[in-house]
Amino acid sequence: MEISQIKEELSINYIATVAAIAGIDYDIIRHDEDSTDGLLKKQMFPSNGGIFCASLRVQLKCTSSHSQYLDDGDTISYQLKAKNYNDLCAPGTIPIILGLLIIPENEKEWTKWSKEELMIKGCMYWLSLAGKDETANKANVTIKIDKHNVINSETLLQIFNKIAEEEDL
Repeated sequence: MEISQIKEELSINYIATVAAIAGIDYDIIRHDEDSTDGLLKKQMFPSNGGIFCASLRVQLKCTSSHSQYLDDGDTISYQLKAKNYNDLCAPGTIPIILGLLIIPENEKEWTKWSKEELMIKGCMYWLSLAGKDETANKANVTIKIDKHNVINSETLLQIFNKIAEEEDL
């Protein structure tokens, strides 16, 4: 398996695991011409009562290469393909976020296994580009992700609460 495929699998397993802990369904999208790698779904109970069937699309990226990202302490700057950027800016009926998994440069540090745990070493950050203007760039766009935007079970539930309350991400 190529390194890029391993990284893709790590990002899928990361988000699938934290979603499962939050009681959120995760479905892999096999054909992602619109930059949607997965669909997260959960029934929510907004403050105005009733049930809201919330969904969130996600474009997953994974990197260990400092040539693709820069961590300045507060933000992550990442080189995103222009096509993905434009897809993430496009309006849609289901909101979409970018999920960027940052893992160590050393491949031997990516995972750890013992009888007590299976660990993916790294952190996934999220960014919504909804409402942003498309880029005229042909290759890449540098995006900045606030390092407070981590993806874990709690933050996924916060995002889903915003969706159920029909708030912007």
